[in-house]
Order: sequence, then structure tokens, then C-alpha cells
Amino acid sequence: MKVDTYRNIAKMLASALPIEDDDYRQAVENCLAGIKRLPQNAKVALRAAYIFSRKVPAQEREDLFQELALAILEAKVEDERLAYAIARCDWQNWWRDYMRHSQFYGGTLDRVVEDEDGQEVTFSELLVGEVDFERRMNGRLDAERIYSQLPDIIKAVVNKRLIGKPLQAKERMALMRYVKSRPTILVS
Repeated sequence: MKVDTYRNIAKMLASALPIEDDDYRQAVENCLAGIKRLPQNAKVALRAAYIFSRKVPAQEREDLFQELALAILEAKVEDERLAYAIARCDWQNWWRDYMRHSQFYGGTLDRVVEDEDGQEVTFSELLVGEVDFERRMNGRLDAERIYSQLPDIIKAVVNKRLIGKPLQAKERMALMRYVKSRPTILVS
């Protein structure tokens, strides 16, 4: 199990290097060899940091991995259980701060997501678009509801007005009388 964990750590470290696909395998092997040469307390720190850094959003993993590994190394821990306890406490603190930041400081609104077309947009842009769409749909539904309540004679006048045709004097008067007799029709 530890060898697999070391290989995964080596893959994570090698993926951060500016290398081509052909050199990636060699970079992983070099990182793995370097990890195996580390003292026991450093290996313990890397394992604990790796395990808990995998439990956070992808864009935050490398930073948390470094923070956890550094905290364990600074504590000069030899015991694996104590290293895991330190990593777990720091991980829980990180999550608490991350959730607080995400809720109150817009961290989730700056997140990049895909829209229906597969294009990347920020969550805030997507949210604004959805709110605008909902506002338009509510306006349309309100207009349809009001239009359906109109008598047929007034519907004909409204249709004529909507397509831009001029109203005759009697149509204009009928519309004005209808609106005056029902002043709250638009807010009901």
C-alpha cells in the first residue's frame, strides 16, 4: 500500500513539472526514487498530506498538500498515527475556512463551470443569465395571464396595438374605459 501511495505522490509531483508526455514516465520514476531516499519522517508527512489533500476540490489539492506536509515536517513527527492526526485536524480547519470563504466572500461565484453548450463560464455569469431568463419567463407568464383575462373585444384592440397598427377613435376609447374601470388589473 505504501509503495502505491508513493507512486501516486510521485505522479502528482511529476504532473506539476513542465514536461512532455514522453518524459512524464521518467519524471515519475525520478520523483519516486527521490521519495524513497527521504527520511522516514518525511515519507510519513508526504503520505498523510497526500491522503488528506485528495479530499478537497481539485484546484486546491496542491496547495493543501504543501501546507499539510510542511505542518507535519515542522512538528518533526515520526509516528504515523500522530502525523495522520495532525493532517486530519489541519484538513478540518482548512474545510471550515474554505466553506466560510465560499459562502461569504464569493469563492463559489468565481468558480469556472460549463454551460449547456460546453463553454467555460464563471458561475456568477451563469447565475446572472439564469436569473435574467427566469425574470423574462415570469414576465411572459404574467403577460399571458393578464392577456387571457381580457375580453375578446379588448384582445382585438391589444393585438392591433402590439403589431403597430393605429387604433381608431372608438377602439382607443374602449381601451381607455376598460383600463380605467380595472386599474389594478396589472398588479393582480
